[in-house]
Amino acid sequence: MCCAFATRPDPDSKSARLLDEAIDLTMRRQIAPDNPVTQQTIAVWRARSPEHDRIWLRVAEAHGLSGIALAPEAGGRGISRRKLVTGGVAVIGCSLAGAWAVPHLRLRLTADHITTTAELLPLELPDGTRVTLGPDSAIAGPASQRPRELRLLQGMAWFEVAEDPSLPFVLGLGDSMEARTISASFEASSDAGVVNLAVSRGTLSLAGRVSQRIDSGTWLRIDPSTGLSEQGSRDPSLAGIWKEGLIIAEAEPLESLVARIARWLPGSVIIAGAEIARARVSGLFDISEPERALAAAVHPTGARIRHASGLLTVISAV
Repeated sequence: MCCAFATRPDPDSKSARLLDEAIDLTMRRQIAPDNPVTQQTIAVWRARSPEHDRIWLRVAEAHGLSGIALAPEAGGRGISRRKLVTGGVAVIGCSLAGAWAVPHLRLRLTADHITTTAELLPLELPDGTRVTLGPDSAIAGPASQRPRELRLLQGMAWFEVAEDPSLPFVLGLGDSMEARTISASFEASSDAGVVNLAVSRGTLSLAGRVSQRIDSGTWLRIDPSTGLSEQGSRDPSLAGIWKEGLIIAEAEPLESLVARIARWLPGSVIIAGAEIARARVSGLFDISEPERALAAAVHPTGARIRHASGLLTVISAV
């Protein structure tokens, strides 16, 4: 069943600044929940304006905790370890918690739709455009004043854009590129900093860090940080085939391919070694068995896969 996009007003610069301040205060609270200075600082910050308090409650909700739970408890006690764990903010060590929680929290507050591991989410825009959001992915938009504009914040998605010659469909890709079309079917992903596009029907016009036309049956791989790109031809019907449980790689950096396969795996997958990460891999991978797909992707490089814990997989030379 498809679900419609909910509209969300675009955050202005003040809201973005307040969001960062609220997240920073939340991190301070996690590190020292019993510190009365931190508690007082939070109380004063929330009291500065209704907007301050609204932003604080949004941050609290995104953490899975209520505004009351993040306020000082009766008797002056801070948040218990149990509440931190169940709220998803107590990870191994405070530094690790901060490294994971801050970007994750920002993503939850800026995205309109987010998926989890191995989840596919069908969506439909008011104009009839259909979107399938891939696993471990996030998308923002559309805003009411820009009904055909979306931004891929993380992961991968498939788009079947309804035709409207008077108003092009716009997909933001990172901070430096956007793809435009009047009508097209295409996939887009951001994997380990590399943007991948493949068009099944119609034409995309890419603008920004890289400006290029992408026609049906063409795939394009771009490194937004350098502007370097690669492209090739492919059967148009293979675009978006990950929806059917398959991933295609054509001389793709292992780091990018692993990032895509890892969206079907629990926990994190890291590559220890730049040379392994840059190794090129081609193939067709069945993600109905993601662990086997990962092993098949890594095998040509001669690297080894180790499971450091139930939530961490390491790929290394030895």
